[in-house]
Parts: sequence; structure tokens; C-alpha cells
Amino acid sequence: MAGLNTKWHMSDRVVHLQDVTAFLDEQSRAVVTMCALELKKSLVREITGIDPHRVQQSDLSVPIIIEVDRATGRPVVILDGNHRLTKANMLKADVCMRILYSDERDMIFGA
Repeated sequence: MAGLNTKWHMSDRVVHLQDVTAFLDEQSRAVVTMCALELKKSLVREITGIDPHRVQQSDLSVPIIIEVDRATGRPVVILDGNHRLTKANMLKADVCMRILYSDERDMIFGA
């Protein structure tokens, strides 16, 4: 699965998906569900660069990770799971997700 290899190159280090997941686990951040269409409409940043093959292969049982602005409660961006959100949207299904707040993202990734 490609998502397990997800990493972000910061100027002084690399942040791996496992780092973010471990943080969410430490915070006991629950998996929540939401209508995929509503989530996609509410995102601040548009989803781009979607590979149709990866959409087809994506596993909707794996929660996406979404960054949410703590002050406004508005979803900002999908950190992991763009293809899963796209697939759920096409199927008019709910998507399961875990929330990482923007201030936490700044702490993990460095602001």
C-alpha cells in the first residue's frame, strides 16, 4: 500500500505517516465518520493530482488523516487519504477519518 510510504520532507528532517499516526494514537484520537461529499466540499485546499488506478485500489476501511483548523473547526487539507476520499465521494459513501489539528501539525512538522 502506497500510503504506508507517505512522508513529508521538511527542511531539517523527514516526517513519516507513522509519526503522525503514533501522535494520534498517543492523543487517543478516535476514528470518526463523515459524508465524503460534505467533507470534500468543506476542504480549504482542493484535492489535485488524483491517479484513477490508485482510487480504484484504495481501501475505504483505512481512515484518512485530515488537518482541521482548531479555531474554526474547518477542514484544511487531507494529509493522507486523498484517493480514499475520492473513492468514497464517487460511491456517495461516508469516509472514516482521524483529525489532526493545525496547531498539532505545526508542532509535528515545524511551523
